[in-house]
Amino acid sequence: ATHFWVYKSDFVRPIYKLATISEMKQLNIIIIILTFIFCGCEKKVSEAEFEQNVFDEVFIKIVDSTYIDKRLYTLFPKQGKPIYDKKGKWIGLDSTGQKQRDKECEIKRAALKKDTLNLVIAVGNDGIINSKTNVEKYNNKKFIFKHLDELPKVEEYKNWETKYPKFAGAMSFSHIKFDAKKESGVLNVSYSCGGKCGLGYSVVIKKIKNKWFIAKIEETWIS
Repeated sequence: ATHFWVYKSDFVRPIYKLATISEMKQLNIIIIILTFIFCGCEKKVSEAEFEQNVFDEVFIKIVDSTYIDKRLYTLFPKQGKPIYDKKGKWIGLDSTGQKQRDKECEIKRAALKKDTLNLVIAVGNDGIINSKTNVEKYNNKKFIFKHLDELPKVEEYKNWETKYPKFAGAMSFSHIKFDAKKESGVLNVSYSCGGKCGLGYSVVIKKIKNKWFIAKIEETWIS
């Protein structure tokens, strides 16, 4: 009887050890997988933070270099009434008083050119800026930023003009595509002043002495 229990004890112990080793291997595999997942997420977060930091640094510079004041861009002299012949065919516009209307328009344009503070820019949520971005953090003496979806989409942004008399237009910004060394990047910028009114740009940025600057701006489309 004594021999039987010793044999059983010696037989069971190696099985127990084998089970423990197997569990340890499984645990190591799980740890390795979790490490890869954690490192991958950490890399993505750091890349996103890097892009955001660069964007924050150049944002105002880009806006100031690419925006167009809608109030000026869409301001034209009022025209005279249309003139038709007896058959109803359009001949032209009544030029009576046109010089005065042109002069009044120039006076308005001159005043608007001096009115450069607290311009309202609506920013679209279709790029690096999204609905969770606090766009008001970029506000300064010249610009006040709002989310474009703050108001319903209306032709020519008439509702924006009504709510914000200094509404200057809408803008959107793509993500930044960096080079391998992350010393330069490019992003697309769009400016809109209405349904068929707007401009598009390709903006190249570069890092010089640990600071980011605009290196080049190219107009890519106009409507």
